[in-house]
Amino acid sequence: MKLLFDWIFGKEKPDYQIGARLFCRGMGLIFLIATLSWWVQVDHLICKNGLVPAQELLDYLDQHHVKAGAGSRWSVPSLFWITGASDPAIHLLCLLGCLCAALVLVGIVQGPALLGCWVIYLSFVTTGDTFMSFQWDILLLEAGVIAILLSSWRLRERLVSAAPLSLRRQAALGLAWLLIAKLMFLSGWVKLAWAGSSQPEWWPDLTALTYHYQTQPLPNVIAWFMHQMPIWFHKTSLWPMYLVELVFPFFVFFGFRLRFVAAVGFIGLMVLILLTGNFTYFNWLSIVLCLPLIADRFWPARFILPNPATPRKWVSLAVTSPVLLLLVLLNFQVIATNLHQAPKPLLTTDLSPMWLDSLAGNLSPFHLCSGYGLFRTMTTDRPEIILQGSLDGRIWKNYDFKWKPDELDERPRFVAPHQPRVAWQMWFAALERQYQVRSRNSRWMEDMFVKILKGDNTVQVLFRTNPFPTDPPKFLRGKLYRFEFTTFEELRNSKDWWKKTEIGDYLPEISL
Repeated sequence: MKLLFDWIFGKEKPDYQIGARLFCRGMGLIFLIATLSWWVQVDHLICKNGLVPAQELLDYLDQHHVKAGAGSRWSVPSLFWITGASDPAIHLLCLLGCLCAALVLVGIVQGPALLGCWVIYLSFVTTGDTFMSFQWDILLLEAGVIAILLSSWRLRERLVSAAPLSLRRQAALGLAWLLIAKLMFLSGWVKLAWAGSSQPEWWPDLTALTYHYQTQPLPNVIAWFMHQMPIWFHKTSLWPMYLVELVFPFFVFFGFRLRFVAAVGFIGLMVLILLTGNFTYFNWLSIVLCLPLIADRFWPARFILPNPATPRKWVSLAVTSPVLLLLVLLNFQVIATNLHQAPKPLLTTDLSPMWLDSLAGNLSPFHLCSGYGLFRTMTTDRPEIILQGSLDGRIWKNYDFKWKPDELDERPRFVAPHQPRVAWQMWFAALERQYQVRSRNSRWMEDMFVKILKGDNTVQVLFRTNPFPTDPPKFLRGKLYRFEFTTFEELRNSKDWWKKTEIGDYLPEISL
């Protein structure tokens, strides 16, 4: 037993300076990818002629909430309150965000540059409406706060250094461990805690992966091949996933060797998801979050320099200790609340006091700490909206969106780490089965319909070709189809990757 204890916990305290430095550099890369992906879409999303103009949101809040005393700019923290959300201001913030991310990536003024990345991306998240409502956007902000605390605030941070981590950076390292453990455990736990009689097809009967590859928002070609695997393969595949998500998170807190095992397991799972789906930059961000788990001894020898016994500085720890304490409290509140509020709670009593719940609610717009539940639900079929236009109401032509499935012979493609946000929202809209005025998708969809009917070129970037190149259509409608992957034999005979069955109308015939 003593030998096992010594093997798990080790006889000496390992350092994690290489993993910490790689994590900060990696966060620069992820911020760069996320900001670039958003930048190429702002013209048709949040600019003046976009689907959800950011300035309209700010004007509405000013007129109906701030002046009326019913809310404040605190609820939508954004630099756009200072700069305004004009088209030049939006593009300038995108440029500055990319420049800050590049500085982080090369290790120059890393701390201030990470702070710049975080503030700018927060400004996009709070004004991006439904297009910026994804868990990975929130995860990036939470990880960004930890990266700010873990980064160097010197002019230049070397990737290979003999200087040990300061006390402030050691404390931030612990928060980084907690974040990846929280992300993985909650993602595994919700699959079981939210399954019930109304959701029997998801996880308890081990059939989730028989649906997943086909019904995920934007499948790639590997997902098509994975869907063809036998049922026993899909069922067996869940057990390693449960092991990684429900057991390995506890390894994070039990010695550097088990911590390394957890990192390998987490990274392996993320690579598999990355290869079989287009989940934007999420998998890359999760891999970067695993780097601080790897002790220096597991990195190549050329990365490791003799570690002098220099005194650890207390000043930076004292300065940042209120933020560190706040993040610990918020994590406790999030974890306790999540484990208590599920249909099958792990905690029968809510351990979070009311004052802490109130504090977490007041700070929620800043996304300092969040709960996660990836793949909590599993859709079992794939409805797709096929948008059609007509000049006379008799002959209809399809609008072929660039990234979502429309034409049957379109091979599923790789698009990640870029996230085509409209294509993603079309997937969510299709799950509603019909256009609903009260839906959170109605605002941008209505604006898209109007722009198409008016011949506005802003939305033409969404489609492969314009079926009405000279005159815009006079009528629009949306048909709803059930899309399914073809089999090997069907692909060989028809050259189609998809087959479809008409379900009904998503959007009845409309005109200006």
